[in-house]
Amino acid sequence: MDSQLTLVDTSVLPDREASSTLIFSPDSLLNTTLSLRGTNRPVYKVQTSGNATRTEVFRIIPGSVREPPLVVRINRNEIFPDKITFHGVPTLKTNQWLKKNTFTNPHVENASYSGSSKRFVWKPTNTREIALYKEDFPSSPIAWFRSSSLCGEPEPAYLALKSEAENMQDAVLASLIIVEQRYRVKHKRGGLPPRGNPIWIPS
Repeated sequence: MDSQLTLVDTSVLPDREASSTLIFSPDSLLNTTLSLRGTNRPVYKVQTSGNATRTEVFRIIPGSVREPPLVVRINRNEIFPDKITFHGVPTLKTNQWLKKNTFTNPHVENASYSGSSKRFVWKPTNTREIALYKEDFPSSPIAWFRSSSLCGEPEPAYLALKSEAENMQDAVLASLIIVEQRYRVKHKRGGLPPRGNPIWIPS
């Protein structure tokens, strides 16, 4: 009988208090809906073009009959530099805004990418989790993402945010999409170990 290899992560994840938690359905960084835990109210919709060259993030306004506003656009290019555009902010080169998993809040006036502006960095903490820290205070995360788990009681993928991260929620989500999707692509190509269950990227 054919058998399927299932990778199980048995390490313990820390308990933390979050101000809000966004559930990914499905566990994808390219095409998914993020809903607020406890209410099932959709907050974001992420859509990616068929050739994966463009990912757009829409913020869903409760009760609004209008189309959800576009808050982030990520453009991936083969020849020219990748670019990212936040609502109300001039387009940036992705590798200028997000360098070595570190970024600044693009909505902060006069934000500098090499100067004194407050910087935030994503770091892996577990095979299922990456967490976001203030660069000058790396002991306590302000946000964390956990991929879905089928071990024991099933758990969906989610992004947990403390109040500091909620203040720049669009930037947190955009940086997560880029960082985690890069990780998943490298894992699919065999360059990195899996994080959580190997079900993320469709063939």
